[in-house]
Amino acid sequence: MEISKKLFFIGSGNMASAIISGLLQSKLVKPENIVCNDVVKEKTVNLSLKYGISIAEDKGEAIIGSDIIFLSVKPQNMPEVFGEIKQFVKKGAIIISIAAGITVKFIEDSIGKEVGVIRAMPNTPALTLAGATALCKGNFVSEEQLARAKQLFLAIGKVEILDESKFDVITALSGSGPAYIFYFCELMQKAAQEMGLSKNLAKVFAVQTVYGAGKMLVETGISAAELKEKVKSPNGTTEAALKYFEAQNLYDIVKTAMKEAEKRSKELSK
Repeated sequence: MEISKKLFFIGSGNMASAIISGLLQSKLVKPENIVCNDVVKEKTVNLSLKYGISIAEDKGEAIIGSDIIFLSVKPQNMPEVFGEIKQFVKKGAIIISIAAGITVKFIEDSIGKEVGVIRAMPNTPALTLAGATALCKGNFVSEEQLARAKQLFLAIGKVEILDESKFDVITALSGSGPAYIFYFCELMQKAAQEMGLSKNLAKVFAVQTVYGAGKMLVETGISAAELKEKVKSPNGTTEAALKYFEAQNLYDIVKTAMKEAEKRSKELSK
């Protein structure tokens, strides 16, 4: 069902672009109901030309005319943004923050009003309507407002309502996770090239393999561990590769990398 509310995106980077693209593809929101703003004018111009949305030169005016405000700026820029917008935020508006590490309490304290604040951790596959988003609500969010926010993110993928204490882990898992998959795909392509495949063939087969494996996980409902075993045969090629991964402690590498991401998320909240 189409949402007729006015959406205002403060910050027009990659994640905001992915969400906007997903919402328009899903036809949940019309272009004329989306407004964007960014300190880098080129970003807003590009979004406007690509999606037919409006550009707001004045944040205050745009906030007054908006029902849902997306905060999609860098975490370190949040205090400055709050100083600019807090006087314009109206009662009944929903603030949805997608900034890593910025807590609901910090936003509520910064705005200084009883406004509905929802923290979201989406990821870039929202661009293809295959995102994964965690939501948590602040002290002044009604069930109707939470349902509206969930509806927005359901249009671009999976959504779960979680306790905020889980957000640092979610950031390390699904927030940063697409980059891990892209990196692994990049490495497979590079290795295949060094082993004799052309650049184009290496890309075609690596990308399709990642896509197909993800599709199997989604459509079969079988666990990753079990699917891995289905590919492997005794003393075969897959087993040889997996044994090497295990010998190199790949699990420890992945876990440590995720802990670094989690640690950084916690640092951003201070």
